[in-house]
Amino acid sequence: MEESRDIVFMRNTVEFVTVAAEFCSYLERAGEHSRKEFVDTMLKILPLLYLKAQMLPEEERNSEEDLEDFVSEDSYEVLRISLSDLLAEKDTYLDVFVEEMKYSDTPITKNISEDLADIYQDVKNFVCLFRVGINETMHDAIIDCKENFRRYWGQRLVNTQRALHDIAYNTNPDDDYSEDDNF
Repeated sequence: MEESRDIVFMRNTVEFVTVAAEFCSYLERAGEHSRKEFVDTMLKILPLLYLKAQMLPEEERNSEEDLEDFVSEDSYEVLRISLSDLLAEKDTYLDVFVEEMKYSDTPITKNISEDLADIYQDVKNFVCLFRVGINETMHDAIIDCKENFRRYWGQRLVNTQRALHDIAYNTNPDDDYSEDDNF
């Protein structure tokens, strides 16, 4: 029991919670920003999220029970569509880190909006579980989040960061990579 309290309130855990909450909050408000502001902010927060996720402690779960999900399919889809609308024609990128690529004659494309929504879903569930304030649940949420980072969303994060970097720095210099009509 004491060990659970220790990892829950460790500095690395608290810092991850802080960055994770900011990441989720910013995505939820993405429509309030221009594409350029959004891309620039994501290029700053994604490396922090990655770094802080790597620094989460390695532990065993306390319980075999599944943790509660807070992000519904509807809220996931609303966020994904919002991000897709914001990124518009810049949303799609080529992905080379997928198993199917070995067997494909055609390029495999991914969407930044879908990748960010996938990351958001796991990170938001973690943040919400942490807000519940039950140490055992918080402990298991840390372990699950670290495992999901390792197996699933960490790779999506770096792939998405590569795509966002391309938007910001490899776009035609005359194209401010922002949408002209709305902002």
